[in-house]
Amino acid sequence: MKTTLGIDLGTTKVAAVLLREDHTTSAVASMAHEAALSAEPGGAEQNVEKIFDCVAALLARLPAAELQNLSAIGVTGQMHSVLLGGPQGITPLITWQDHRCGEERLRRFHQRSGLSLREGFGGATLARLAEAGKLDDCTFAAPLADYLVARLTGSSRILSDPTHAASWGLYDAAAGEWNFAAAEALGIPRTLLPELRPCGSAAGNVSPEAAGRFGLKAGTPVIVAIGDNQASILSSGENPEEKLHLTLGTGAQLSLVTDNPPEQCSERIEARPFPGGRTLLVAAPLCGGAAFAWLADTVNTFRKELGEPELPRGELLDRLDALALAELRRGEPELTVTPNFLGERWNPALRGEVSGLTLTNATPGSLGAALALGIVRNLKAGFAPELIAGKREVIGSGNAVRLLKSIQWAIRHEFGLPLRLPDTREEAATGAALLAQN
Repeated sequence: MKTTLGIDLGTTKVAAVLLREDHTTSAVASMAHEAALSAEPGGAEQNVEKIFDCVAALLARLPAAELQNLSAIGVTGQMHSVLLGGPQGITPLITWQDHRCGEERLRRFHQRSGLSLREGFGGATLARLAEAGKLDDCTFAAPLADYLVARLTGSSRILSDPTHAASWGLYDAAAGEWNFAAAEALGIPRTLLPELRPCGSAAGNVSPEAAGRFGLKAGTPVIVAIGDNQASILSSGENPEEKLHLTLGTGAQLSLVTDNPPEQCSERIEARPFPGGRTLLVAAPLCGGAAFAWLADTVNTFRKELGEPELPRGELLDRLDALALAELRRGEPELTVTPNFLGERWNPALRGEVSGLTLTNATPGSLGAALALGIVRNLKAGFAPELIAGKREVIGSGNAVRLLKSIQWAIRHEFGLPLRLPDTREEAATGAALLAQN
């Protein structure tokens, strides 16, 4: 039976899945890469080689015989990220969490290019670096997953698909190509931008050098990388257009697939390419599962400053979740929590709010209940009701959905739909492996 390998390069971990052609999984593994680097204020950078070393260590955990008999390899990874290469080697990866542009600079970029670039997008990062004269010695720019594909195949060319191109904010969906005029207006040389290929295209074959480093068989076909948002949805099964796809990890995403996107969407919603010529509408708040963790961390901060021992974070999250669920079952909390703690891409100046406070209602359970509802409502807010109408279920993924019963309750309550938590773990890696089967 043919087997494909899916590799996911996430913000905090790498994951790998071996998937048989009947869509059953033969092996799954994941590992925190701990590749974060110290950066200047607002910066978010990672050590690329450390991530790739982690990939090699992770693949060593999988059955060697299956790795030597793969029909193809699919790759996915964190979107929006960018690294640069040139005669001096490669730079650190600048991730989607980078906030070094600022509102004034983003406004200037918009005036020059006509594009509404958002903080953390690769296009905004490249424009910032261009202003500082830091692109002069560079010969290519790449998302992390696309760079891994180049390393696997031993290619000097960076190949990208529309999902990653759109995540940089420089993609012209109507033309199916980079918006070269906007890039040049921002000082980004067109020669830096990857060559675009359709979703699921062949990128090349594993090189002998990469085979030795990653424990793979030389000559194994490798597919052009796909964005992790789209890969996760591919793993959810048939008819994705009938479902809402809600992920709560470090960040958050609510996505739906459509053949007929509206001409105009809320500023909260991004329209992203999806395999098969379809469109993925996405709300992607910057603070997802981390918003609920904020409550646990705040409780521990209070305890510490009052001279009390801190509680283990996992235990505290479980207790707060139980209190929040009990509160939700009693009815709508008086409190309202708006979890824009990190700002939002569409408005970086936003901050979180707690309202409806009285002298008696600021209990851990009430705060937890209001926070669970606030997280889900923040995801839902940008979607017109007609876009959600007719959906049959919500597909949930990410640890915050799987582990927090209060979040599950809030999802069912807000959407009025059943919530399904697939048995499949490492959804993005699974989606990449599925794409490699086609």
